[in-house]
Amino acid sequence: MTEVVLGIAIIVALVVGMSVGLLALRRRLVPDTGLDVTVNDGLHLVARRGDGLLSVLHGAGVAIPAACGGSGTCGLCRVTVTGEGAGEPQATERGVLSPRERRAHVRLACQTRLRGDCAVEVPDDILSAGGGVLGTVSSTRMLAPLIREIVVELPPEQPTEFRAGDFMQITAPPYALDFATLDFDPAFSEAWEIAGWRRMRLASVAEVTRAYSLASRPEDSGHAVFNIRLAVPPAGREHELPPGLVSSWLFSLRAGDRIALSGPFGEFHAQPTGREMVFVGGGVGMAPLRAMIHQELAQGTSRRIRYFFGARSAADLFYSDEFTALAGRHDSFDWTPALSDPAPGDRWGGATGFVHEILFAEMRAHPAPEECEYYLCGPPAMISAVLATLDRLGVEPEAIFYDDFGA
Repeated sequence: MTEVVLGIAIIVALVVGMSVGLLALRRRLVPDTGLDVTVNDGLHLVARRGDGLLSVLHGAGVAIPAACGGSGTCGLCRVTVTGEGAGEPQATERGVLSPRERRAHVRLACQTRLRGDCAVEVPDDILSAGGGVLGTVSSTRMLAPLIREIVVELPPEQPTEFRAGDFMQITAPPYALDFATLDFDPAFSEAWEIAGWRRMRLASVAEVTRAYSLASRPEDSGHAVFNIRLAVPPAGREHELPPGLVSSWLFSLRAGDRIALSGPFGEFHAQPTGREMVFVGGGVGMAPLRAMIHQELAQGTSRRIRYFFGARSAADLFYSDEFTALAGRHDSFDWTPALSDPAPGDRWGGATGFVHEILFAEMRAHPAPEECEYYLCGPPAMISAVLATLDRLGVEPEAIFYDDFGA
């Protein structure tokens, strides 16, 4: 017995000694000196080798957007990075960034690990955004089983002239949440019971920030309107994957609660060309498209506007009455909702099928679909299908503008 204990002690001592030796050697060969990250030729940030670029920027108050929790799927945290200190692009980045972007030194900040000094270029509006503001929730309402509209009253000092298509970043504080305590519209209670979402619980131990598109209309001046989709785990994987940290917190908010925001930011905007505009959306891709359409119509545009929106069933279709009313008031605006899998009780008499199929059927009869301008927003699968459809219609990529929710 004594020999066994002695042997174990020797092995432990050897392992500890080797670990200490390796750490000492690493410190000598790879000094833990501060790295210089220069932002827009003016701001100098100190980082450590191995730090994530997104964390370094966020730690300095540079509000680079991110919607996917650092998984590299949303593509919002694009920055231009020069210098060998950023290393080579990761495989994740090559799946999101185009060859042209990679040649121009565009990187995903969330996937970039620092190895040395580097220079970073970010949009000026992000650099000047500062630390954000505190707003107050004016109202919330459920639009669909997993989508909630949140209207936030902004402080008087916050500029309220948003450009349609912009987004803001929302920061959730640490919290604990029992989903059974959430307020529900009775119309969606059955869906929650069947899916078992009421049984979910979640705790977040740190602040988390995500980007959300604005659904604000001109008449919403002084407020920021968001369409929030609760990110729930796929069926059967509830014990493996947690629900979304920020979307869950947002679903728990009530009127009067405070909320931290920064922005607005964005590059997904209507182009001032005069060409016919075709909008295609799905899910919470509704938000920026709704803002753009309302802005164009409020300005008295002479452009023809068509809006195709896809949902699974009538329960997932929202703002329909609003757009039907707009179509009734504006001869230049057409609204085409499509359901891919209407329920028997929906008594649906409108377009049935995937939204890209309805788009193809309608635009194939158009005299010149290639002369239109296309604005897309929604889940990645929808974006891919619509892009393929537009290619079939002969539409050049330069006439297509889109924002996908890769999260």
